[in-house]
Amino acid sequence: MKLFKFYVLIKPAVNRRINDLICVNILRHRGHFLMNVIPDNDHAAPRRIQQYTSIQTLRGLAALMVVIYHLPAALGVLDLPIPILNSGVDLFFVISGFVMVLSTENRHRDHRAFLMQRFTRVVPFYWVMTFLMVAALWLFAGRGVSFEQITNSLLFVPYLDTATGYVQPVLGVGWTLNLEILFYILFAATMGFGALTQMATIGVVFAIAVAARIIFKPAADTVLFFYTTPILFEFLAGMAVGHLVGRLMRLPAFLGASAVGFAIVSTLVMVLGFNLPRTLAQGIPALILVAGCISLESYFRLFAPRVLARLGDASYSLYLTHPIVLLAIAPVVATANVSPWLASIAIVTACIAVSLASYSFIERPLLAMSRMSLSAYQVKA
Repeated sequence: MKLFKFYVLIKPAVNRRINDLICVNILRHRGHFLMNVIPDNDHAAPRRIQQYTSIQTLRGLAALMVVIYHLPAALGVLDLPIPILNSGVDLFFVISGFVMVLSTENRHRDHRAFLMQRFTRVVPFYWVMTFLMVAALWLFAGRGVSFEQITNSLLFVPYLDTATGYVQPVLGVGWTLNLEILFYILFAATMGFGALTQMATIGVVFAIAVAARIIFKPAADTVLFFYTTPILFEFLAGMAVGHLVGRLMRLPAFLGASAVGFAIVSTLVMVLGFNLPRTLAQGIPALILVAGCISLESYFRLFAPRVLARLGDASYSLYLTHPIVLLAIAPVVATANVSPWLASIAIVTACIAVSLASYSFIERPLLAMSRMSLSAYQVKA
């Protein structure tokens, strides 16, 4: 009887250990071995974002969604706007908040070092792509770019592009980086606070900004209007996911799968069926999707195709290089005697190929050089 009671007590622990060993062996077999298969608490969760196959997969899919969203306008022959595809941007914002929490948790909180690290990660490659876009606009569109436009783009100052009618830099997708830089500054300024205090402070700043837009309607002031967008709350949502990551990874799989399904369906319904504000129609589903995928992390590690994780690694390159690729080859493909759908497949394939090459031969070497320069500067300081 005592042996039976002892067996009942230890059975759950034994089963968990067996499951962990099975997962480890499968992961080893597939070449995806990671030390922490299923974290037992928040601090046991992987601290490096590359260890989250779910997030890397979402990054790749988000960048691909943005590419496909821009295809119709680039081709000029597909009258098929698919607004749900620009939800890739909302995914990026939520993921950004998540990454900032994970990349700074349990580390020395030096706001200057944080800002320099973010600068080396984001800015040099963006500057290179901005200059390439200037050249591409001149070569393929016969459009010149003023010195003021280039300066504003490089310094992340929003301005109204009279050629397109949008508030965007020379490299159009860079408008999201303007918001990222604002978030980095706020995050760095509050790094000395506790987790909840930091989130509350950033949330209050965002709330004041959005309230100012509603009350004062600063449409005439481009900078003020741009930086008071409600989409800022998506960074805060990502931070919340980052602080809850350990608990999310312990949720039952059916809850995670249900969350993913609900996020996809709700986005379709709200974007296509209702005229709701973007933060509600796309931001909330993006939050639910990221949380659901993280709760399914162990399944992503086992079953997600490696090509998607690879695309996630190159997602920044794909995001920044695809406008240049579209500008260069889309008109040529559009005039060819092929179906629009075949042309679209060819262009998306070209965008992916260019992004992978850019990631390997431009983005990574540039990042390595930037980090070496930063390390040398910190040693001298």
